[in-house]
Amino acid sequence: MATTTDVKATQEAALKKIRDGLATKARVLANRDCCPACRATEGVYDFDDAPELPVVGCSHPDGCRCHYAPVLDQFGP
Repeated sequence: MATTTDVKATQEAALKKIRDGLATKARVLANRDCCPACRATEGVYDFDDAPELPVVGCSHPDGCRCHYAPVLDQFGP
C-alpha cells in the first residue's frame, strides 16, 4: 500500500503536469464512496488555490483517493 508521502508526491507531479499543459484550472475529483472531508474538497480551483492531496482529515478506510483533473474551459471550436 502506498504511503502518504508517496501519494503526496504523485499528486504534486500530477498537478504540475496539469499546470504545464493546456489546462486553465485544476479540478479535484473524489470517489463516490469518499469521506465527508474529501467530498467537501471536491471542486474546481485556480492552480495556486488547489488543496494539497491527500486530503488532511480523510477518514476513508483506504485513505484519500482524490485526484486532480484538468479544466480545459478555454479550448475548443
